[in-house]
Amino acid sequence: MPKQTSSAVIVAVYKDVQALSLIIDSLLSQTYSPNEIIITEDGENEEMKAYISTLDPSKVIHLTQKDDGWRKNRALNRAVQTSKSDYLIFIDGDCVPYEKFVESHMVLSEKKHALCGRRTEPGEYFSSRLRNRTSSIKHFVNNYIINFFRLKKDNTRHYDEGIYLNPKGFIFNLIHKLGRKNSHIVGCNWSCFKEDLLLINGFDEDFTLPTTGEDTDVERRLRHFHITMKSCRNSANTIHLYHAKNFDSSITKQTEALMRTKKDIFVCKNGINK
Repeated sequence: MPKQTSSAVIVAVYKDVQALSLIIDSLLSQTYSPNEIIITEDGENEEMKAYISTLDPSKVIHLTQKDDGWRKNRALNRAVQTSKSDYLIFIDGDCVPYEKFVESHMVLSEKKHALCGRRTEPGEYFSSRLRNRTSSIKHFVNNYIINFFRLKKDNTRHYDEGIYLNPKGFIFNLIHKLGRKNSHIVGCNWSCFKEDLLLINGFDEDFTLPTTGEDTDVERRLRHFHITMKSCRNSANTIHLYHAKNFDSSITKQTEALMRTKKDIFVCKNGINK
């Protein structure tokens, strides 16, 4: 990892306090501690405010904004502006990181590269056990392969993304050398140097619906400035906790239509700097 690189984990949240508490517990017990943990809330939820008030303010920064529709990109831009770190790691408020999550991002970080991670998605049974703390995250991770059939019965999606591989190990490097050269950003788990995100003026706040705006659009603009996409799959792992989906194909079509109007714009106008 680059020497003297400070890091921030930016958690985009909306109302799900139960999931956030699991995320924070994990981030506070990482094998490699980030310099900053920034919770950026697309709203002003009182339950979340009460929970965060119990945390050490020297370790956790909490940002809020008026709950006025889907404005995740605005919340993310505010977090980027607030952060004093060189390197930014982004996760969603329903994705709980493994204990080596930050370490893996930092080990694999590289100038002029953005890291692209994924998540495993257990079904209702395992997600409920994690949410209710009937089962710990550590137990879930340690028994992940043993529980293959139970996880499949629970309709786990992207099972293979939950298998951890050492980012310095032979198997990880072989897999990524042979089959993962064409990587893509998924907004729930990715990272880059702050200077590269500032180069494209951050996230485009014209996107006011989920999908595309916080990942595909950002990737398109980063690639224009020769930022290479690099996979951190199976190393910087997260667990996406089950919940009902809040968007459909019509939302995807709307965001894709908006993106087509921006195909020649690489430094967004409605970003960090307006």
